[in-house]
Amino acid sequence: MSQTKRVLLHEMTRPAFEEYLESTPEPVALIPVGSIEQHGPHLPLGMDSLAALEICRKVAEKADCVVVQTCLPGYSPHHMAFKGTITYREETLVAVLYDTVESLVRHGVRKIMLINAHGGNREIVAYAARMAGRRYGATILVPQRPVPAADPEGLLRENMRKQDVHSGKGETGTALALFPELVEMGRVKGFRPTSEWYAGVKHLADPDHPEIFLASQIASAYRGDTHQFTTSGVYGFTDPNEADAAQAGKQIERWVNHLVRLIELWRTVPERK
Repeated sequence: MSQTKRVLLHEMTRPAFEEYLESTPEPVALIPVGSIEQHGPHLPLGMDSLAALEICRKVAEKADCVVVQTCLPGYSPHHMAFKGTITYREETLVAVLYDTVESLVRHGVRKIMLINAHGGNREIVAYAARMAGRRYGATILVPQRPVPAADPEGLLRENMRKQDVHSGKGETGTALALFPELVEMGRVKGFRPTSEWYAGVKHLADPDHPEIFLASQIASAYRGDTHQFTTSGVYGFTDPNEADAAQAGKQIERWVNHLVRLIELWRTVPERK
């Protein structure tokens, strides 16, 4: 009887993983990194970790990789005013990533990609990737999404206008595309945005500010913890009810294909001895 090919390490048997290593000249491990934190009234607490895992699974199935889900929590102290949030200290998350990379390298995996789906992890993941690579002799990529460059100022003004950062229209669309059974849209019926800029920077948060590139950097530094910006936990000024699962699905497909192509190119590079 043939066995279904599995890509998640925790679902694989030891012989299956050994066979993967033996049959793959340039094995690649994907590590999804996310969080367990409040995501408004309607999205699952594990939104980021679940999304990162699903993206990694889709990529691994196309690109012949293995997915190593190291942990579910991430760095989320800014959400701790909302119940259900679990946060690691920054040094804890770094240590978990270090130990995971070291283990993979000892088994012969030296190409490792960290797929981060939580903004609060961004700098920590970048640091861990750089330092773990130096410590353990791995090459670690933290891929970035392609950003449209046709009108960067217009894009920035639109982002400042919407602030669709957390649990709003965009992230709700992602959840509806990946795991709709976990979304409780009834909890945001008649939703009204509750986000509010700190009074001292409202003049800089204006999307029509003439020096938007400078003003937005200062305004963003004063958003503070989530409960200081929004009482509902939905971060920004978009309505989750306007989420478009089909559109989100297309964006996810583009991101997955981008990562697959990145891995294909990466496999043309032999690792240093």
